[in-house]
Amino acid sequence: MPKMNSLFTKLLLLTILAAALLNFAVFATFHYYSITTDTRMRSNMTDYVQYLVRDIGNPPEKARAEKLAERLGLFVSYESDSESWTAGVSPDDFPDRKLLEFFSREGLSISSAHGYTRIVSSADGGILTLLMFPEKGEISKLRNLMFVLCGIMMVILAGTLLIIRRMLSPVKKMHAAIEEVKNGNYGHKISQSGRDELAQLCRMFNGLTSEIERAVRSRERLLADVSHELRTPLTSMRVAADMVADEELKQSLIEDINSMDTLTGKVLESARLGVSDRILEMDTVDFSALVRRCAGKFRNRGSNIELSIYENISLCANGLMLESLMTNLLENAVKYSVNTDSPVKVTALKDADGLTVTVSDKGQGIAAKEIPYVFEPFYRSDTARTRNTGYGLGLSLCKRIVELHGGTIKLRSEEGAGTEVVFTLPPMLINI
Repeated sequence: MPKMNSLFTKLLLLTILAAALLNFAVFATFHYYSITTDTRMRSNMTDYVQYLVRDIGNPPEKARAEKLAERLGLFVSYESDSESWTAGVSPDDFPDRKLLEFFSREGLSISSAHGYTRIVSSADGGILTLLMFPEKGEISKLRNLMFVLCGIMMVILAGTLLIIRRMLSPVKKMHAAIEEVKNGNYGHKISQSGRDELAQLCRMFNGLTSEIERAVRSRERLLADVSHELRTPLTSMRVAADMVADEELKQSLIEDINSMDTLTGKVLESARLGVSDRILEMDTVDFSALVRRCAGKFRNRGSNIELSIYENISLCANGLMLESLMTNLLENAVKYSVNTDSPVKVTALKDADGLTVTVSDKGQGIAAKEIPYVFEPFYRSDTARTRNTGYGLGLSLCKRIVELHGGTIKLRSEEGAGTEVVFTLPPMLINI
């Protein structure tokens, strides 16, 4: 069902309005000419009625009335103090109450509607009434004509609806294509033929997405190449650092090298996950054990992590990616809640919507203005920049891993109250 503010609805309403105005103009024109014609017809009608009344006679004669009624298909009645008679067809179906009087003067009244006419005349102290009927089938023809006109209008509206829908199909395709590009599928193209403005716009959109795809791929290749090339000198630097005699300087060098190595690894992983046509290697994963294993690593470092998770949650997924996902989420939660006594909480629930996992902390939180950007690569919040921690790749990697598994991820946070990250994996990944 199209929305009221959609372009399709606006064009359809505009078409209906134009048709209504055209019909009004035609009706007004015919009405004007019908009034002019009706005036002449009424003048002729009075002359014709007077001729009929004279033809019956004064006083009215029944024999002459019967001949006239038989010839013209009329009903004639006459009532006076001395006599009363009728002639002609039965008046049972005559719509007496629906007639409108359009002529009246002393001794003569004429009323008419839908082809029926009633004439009342004073004659020789009595009342002479003539009822005129439309030709047989005339009313049904008029009714059928109205049905035909209504049918034609419905066909025209239906045809207009289909034509507008077909004309605007490129707009719907472009809307779907924009959603695809928004989700990272830069290779999506719109198939559209024709030479109108919308077809040209679709071709321009395809060209734009091709340029974006080339730029993104070039950036990913550059990051991957630079990160890969950095691995060799980092290894040499680590060996050289081990040979430094000063323990304090040696430890400082090793920490810096490890930090650089971590950044290089995250950049490589980001470039690897950024391939749009990547096919995941899926296997059976004991998600419950995976979460406990990831939490154990941080507990060994003294972190307080509280788990609330079902036993034996089995998934059909990529185990290495899910382990990277949970490690990044726990690392962020632990990193920004070091000054609190509250534990980092991890919950996992299975329901009809799939598997929902929540990682929450009571740390510093994130400002509301920064939440829309936290999943972008290399984005660091003000808190992270102040603490000089992280590279802005962790949540970006998490989002990509969840999306590759067909799931969704969102973040809720309040500055000074903590952060909660929730991701949901579809039910098709859950092994029963």
